[in-house]
Parts: sequence; C-alpha cells; structure tokens
Amino acid sequence: MITLARLLGIFIACMGVIVVLIPVVMRKMVAFWRKNNRIYLGGLIRMIFGAIFLLSAPRARLSTVMTLAGLFSLIAGLLIFILKPEKIKMMLERWDKRPDSVLRLMGAVVFAFGALIIYSI
Repeated sequence: MITLARLLGIFIACMGVIVVLIPVVMRKMVAFWRKNNRIYLGGLIRMIFGAIFLLSAPRARLSTVMTLAGLFSLIAGLLIFILKPEKIKMMLERWDKRPDSVLRLMGAVVFAFGALIIYSI
C-alpha cells in the first residue's frame, strides 16, 4: 500500500507541474469532467485515493499527514455525490473561466500536495 500511495503522490505532483507549465491542460481536464456524469467517476477516484492514503498512514513516516490527506480525499469524493449536479457544473465552469495565473497557482498547490505525500511515505 505504501508503494501505491507513493505512486499516487508522484502522479499528483506531476499533474501539478504540468498545470504550472501548460495551464490549458487544466481547462481540458475541466471540460472532460464536465461531460455527462464523468464527475461521479472523479468522486469515486478521489475516494479510492483517500482509502489508499488512510490504509498507508500507519506505516508512513508522517502518519498524521497521510491520515489528513486520506480524510481530505474521502470527503472531497463524497461531496461530489452529495452536491447537486448543477452546483458541481457551476463550480467547474468557474475554474474554466479563471486566468492562467490562477491555474498555475493551483498547479503549484497540487504539486506541493503531491510532494508532501511523497515525503510523508
């Protein structure tokens, strides 16, 4: 489970770097998740990430960080199923309209989160 959590951290950090370098990728991701009911797949993926982080927490170097990352991911995934679809689509549309500088900043935050996961393992 530790190896899987480390791989997820690497994936998250790489996604952050890609968004910092090429913000249009974030817009394409938003467009992808906005179609049909794909957002629910995103919620399921977030919950799986959360479960992996929680299961790896007891053996992690910084178990509290991993526990919090797991809880954060689980709650974020659950919120996708709890909120109304119109509300979620409205939030995605707001991200699509943000300037590149804001998307780059968000990419940097995502990179930092991924790096924290990698370090915590």
